[in-house]
Amino acid sequence: MIETKIGRLRTALKDLLTQHELAGTLPTSARFLFYELVAAGVISKERHGARRPDQDMNDALISLRESGDVEWEWIVDETRSLADWRGAASVREWVLDVLEQARVDPWLGDAPQVITESRSLAGVLRVLARRYAIPIAATNGQVGGFLHTVIAPALHAGQHVLYLGDLDLAGDQIEAHTRRVLERAVGELAWERLAVTQQQVHDHGLTPIVKGDRRYADGGAHEAVETEALRQEVIVEILRGRLDELLPEPLARVLGREAAQRRRLAGLLGQQGEL
Repeated sequence: MIETKIGRLRTALKDLLTQHELAGTLPTSARFLFYELVAAGVISKERHGARRPDQDMNDALISLRESGDVEWEWIVDETRSLADWRGAASVREWVLDVLEQARVDPWLGDAPQVITESRSLAGVLRVLARRYAIPIAATNGQVGGFLHTVIAPALHAGQHVLYLGDLDLAGDQIEAHTRRVLERAVGELAWERLAVTQQQVHDHGLTPIVKGDRRYADGGAHEAVETEALRQEVIVEILRGRLDELLPEPLARVLGREAAQRRRLAGLLGQQGEL
């Protein structure tokens, strides 16, 4: 039996997602999967004809999800969201419904802010950010208004900002612009670039690609290493490790207190009548 291109991609994707499941790095994003398949030599980043290099992979991924071979929840889509403001039959029921979301601040009021250049990266880091009770945002390139109206008001001078972005000309400019705008608004920040760094390129044997930049008349061709070229598992561990270093006390201890307080409050609410 002759296996089609989509069939081969389905097999490769299913194997790759099984690895993600075993490694505990779900959900993931189509962008990360694409880079991992490129690194494995399954597909190429080079464009052939009118189709984007990732289109065959996206077709195979849709096929896997529609057939039930891959859970829909395993892939995040940061380009779409649902705003849901529904309530409950009573305030008491509403509080009980959302009690699992109540958090004890492990940062004593001074949580680090994580900023990523891409939305896909922010999407796969959101589970970790939720566990560590930290804010996370994606600039999705170079922006101005969002930094002034949303990010800057939530920061203060000296706060830790952990940045993850591409290692290239445009990526460096985006990071520099983001930092400049925020520090003008709030003062000097404890700014750290967690990824991608030159040391990580060396340590993980990452191969730069050549990208163009339409802002330049000559096409602005330059070498680049995009964040997704690092495996998702590696990026998650880089961020987790730095957060553990910055925490005032071990997270497990805080989570234990948090769970105990939730149980006590649930018991108290359960004893009360309707409000």
